[in-house]
Amino acid sequence: MRFRQLARRVEGSVKGKTKEKEKPRLRVVQYGLGPIGVAAVRAVLARPDFELVGAIDIDPEKLDRDVADLSGLKRPTGIRVSNRPEELLAVTRPQVVLHTTGSRLPAVFPQLKVCLEAGANVVSTCEELLLPSLRHPQLADQLDSLANGRNVTLLGTGVNPGFVMDTVVLLATAPCTELRAVRVERVVDAATRRLPLQKKIGAGMTRIEFKRKVEKQELGHVGLLESLHLVAAGLGWKLEDVEEKIAPVVLSKTVRTPYLTVKAGQVAGIHHTCRAKRDGKEFLSLDLQMYVGAKAPHDEVRIDGTPPITLRFEGGVAGDTATVGILLNMAPLVVSSGPGLKTMIDLPVPRFRASSV
Repeated sequence: MRFRQLARRVEGSVKGKTKEKEKPRLRVVQYGLGPIGVAAVRAVLARPDFELVGAIDIDPEKLDRDVADLSGLKRPTGIRVSNRPEELLAVTRPQVVLHTTGSRLPAVFPQLKVCLEAGANVVSTCEELLLPSLRHPQLADQLDSLANGRNVTLLGTGVNPGFVMDTVVLLATAPCTELRAVRVERVVDAATRRLPLQKKIGAGMTRIEFKRKVEKQELGHVGLLESLHLVAAGLGWKLEDVEEKIAPVVLSKTVRTPYLTVKAGQVAGIHHTCRAKRDGKEFLSLDLQMYVGAKAPHDEVRIDGTPPITLRFEGGVAGDTATVGILLNMAPLVVSSGPGLKTMIDLPVPRFRASSV
């Protein structure tokens, strides 16, 4: 019976005769108005199935400004930036908060706590939130308890971590009857990315500056170790012998981006690897090369299994744009899921959904 109903619906849709009942719009607050947050605002405003009801940021230069001014939109929206999240969330009562403020969980924990206490679901780009129990088990427990207590859901996601080096990897293993090893490589030309990311990977620094900042955890890509452990958890693999390395990439020629110049001999970015071994043999590896001037950018997943599988995204998945896409496409899944702190392996397969209402 269900299959006949689905067939009639598809047939009616093709003929243009299906009239779906109008769906309520998803009420959204944007928390954080950096480059990703501003792009998310534009995307939310362009979607008829989303309704932007508020925006939060601590930057005094953005306070009380219409989000249209920050987003390059001509028409005012009536949504003004607030630095009082408790008050704004209490008044606007969003169904979901898109959270894009920081990479480290201890730094953003108070922000997430406020959102959950207000009874809002949260989709965050905080990299450590992909698998928060790895580094911060106590904070993860607190967040899970808060989310369950308010009957809402909290998810950490993005493009990397959150998609190309973990979720896609797990999806690629679906047809396998045997699985021996997984290898993932991501090469990103950071010259095409936003300035904060170029600074984050050390572009333009000396080797000494790079080393000092890596030691202080003030530089580098956050989330690769989380991706490694998420993949292992999804596959049911135990990790014992894990090695993580972060090295500078230094070019022999000068490279310019719209934001800065990297001179020959200076650091252009990072080469970050996480590898797991069993009985001395590597069986899971993630290799990230992110630097200004990288040639032939791509994302590649190689599955040593039965059958063997290789997935390759030529040019790579565009980080900034795709991060916004992941946020928006995961929001309805988060709202409709059971309460608690979730990971990408707890929710349905992420996908684009038509935005008709």
